[in-house]
Amino acid sequence: MKWNKTLSLIAIIYLIINLLFLKNIKTLNGGKAMIYLVIFPLFWIATLIFVVIISYKRRKEWFSYELRISTNILLVLCTPLSVWGLSYLTSPEIEICCTGYNPRNGITIKSETWSYYNSGQTAITKFWRLETENYSDYDESAFKKDSIWVYYDKNGDTIKTEKYKNDTLIERKEYKK
Repeated sequence: MKWNKTLSLIAIIYLIINLLFLKNIKTLNGGKAMIYLVIFPLFWIATLIFVVIISYKRRKEWFSYELRISTNILLVLCTPLSVWGLSYLTSPEIEICCTGYNPRNGITIKSETWSYYNSGQTAITKFWRLETENYSDYDESAFKKDSIWVYYDKNGDTIKTEKYKNDTLIERKEYKK
């Protein structure tokens, strides 16, 4: 079986650009990430139009008996279906969903809530402590692990707790089902 080299190059470039978009969107938050609601569809539409035109112009060669299978596979890779599938396969099981800072009484408590990517169910709650209310002047590394961290399974049941004080693990409890 022969392979469609031109369409392979187009598909590889298309996937690399989409992966770069996906990598960048994960580093943005709030309104900045919203721009990708426009960029992704525009890029997909532009790529689809380009691929349809080039496929039509080279239809005799690309859809010949020798190249038909590779052409069809590569055409699917040039669609949003491949990006969605790749995004699904590479997405983490859990992701951070909320971070909060609570400055009060001379300290700041930082909290994080992690959730399961597919269901949104809480996976982990974590807490850190900083010995000042002015947390914006400090790097994240200045916060020390504190309080009780709770780990949940996909059903919301507690599977483990860890108690921290001044960045030191004091106690760990695991719960069996």
